[in-house]
Amino acid sequence: MPFAQSQQSQQSQQSQQSQQSQQSQQSQSVPSLNHAGGASSSHLSHALNSVGQTLPVDRPGDMSATASDPDKESLRRLQPMHRHILLTAALSRGLGIDDARPAADGVMPQEDGKDLGSDALTRPKLVASDLDAIISRRWLRAERIGEIIEQQTDILSFLALAYPMTRDTHPFTMALLDAVLASAGKVVVQAKYKLNVPRPADWSAGISPIIRTPAHGATPSGHATESWAMAFAMESMIFSCASQELRMIAARIEENRIVAGVHYEHDGYMGRRLATYLAKIFADRLGVPNPVLDETRIPVWSEAGQAGLLAQPERQVGEAHAQPNAPAFTNPGGVLGAAMELSRTELGFPTGQE
Repeated sequence: MPFAQSQQSQQSQQSQQSQQSQQSQQSQSVPSLNHAGGASSSHLSHALNSVGQTLPVDRPGDMSATASDPDKESLRRLQPMHRHILLTAALSRGLGIDDARPAADGVMPQEDGKDLGSDALTRPKLVASDLDAIISRRWLRAERIGEIIEQQTDILSFLALAYPMTRDTHPFTMALLDAVLASAGKVVVQAKYKLNVPRPADWSAGISPIIRTPAHGATPSGHATESWAMAFAMESMIFSCASQELRMIAARIEENRIVAGVHYEHDGYMGRRLATYLAKIFADRLGVPNPVLDETRIPVWSEAGQAGLLAQPERQVGEAHAQPNAPAFTNPGGVLGAAMELSRTELGFPTGQE
């Protein structure tokens, strides 16, 4: 085939593939815009209009009835994006950091202006050994590169190894975990900006990160915060105990960011500290507080990865092969209470007050 024709053929194929990909992505990303039998399109809209104009128009005699208060059915019918906004707003309400505190003294997470604990999120006191801890893990990259790449945008699939679920089977449980991730992310971004810690690659080209180094500060690790916050939320919502599987997965996700070359060990430690503070707030707001479970998360250990977790006392390592066990539930009301009732139905747990 002549070069020009070959080039045109390739461009045509690429264009078709690109259009198909875009259409597929659009259909998948906004399924709530689809009609009953197919994806939304101008052709379908015209066709529906043509048929609709042949139907009789019903004019109710009395339209004075007022709208009722929203309930769990109202939440169930919402578009996923709108549910996510409502759940995240309710779960993250009043959470942030103490902006008045000098960054040199560390960042203190707060709820409605009150400190969540006594130990601040601090900058690492960087020395050469901090870089050595990253360099010495480079031999793990070949083994873990697949995980590292996927975990850039997907943490929940890995945590679901401890309790299999999908957005089809457990939509509201996953919606709540999405809100946990977003709420933790809100606080971690504020802390990163305040502490403004340079990334490992800023000190040495020998770090050679295998993924793009994020533009924001290193401490605390967002992946560590989010993975531990979701693991702790799943313990509170599903297991009513410390799950060794969940903690092992979260610890590995945390360490993978060190292996990739974009974090120090200290970043993961601070991420776990922040997740521990947030875990109690989230459990309280979801109506499943558990002081005994809270105790398994403190003191927050400084060692990184699965090896660091396994070096801790048994109560912190967690129960191996933990099985779902309905936690005591006090409905907090509002959008979180409605979502929790729907989630507990998915999990096979009772939805009434206990």
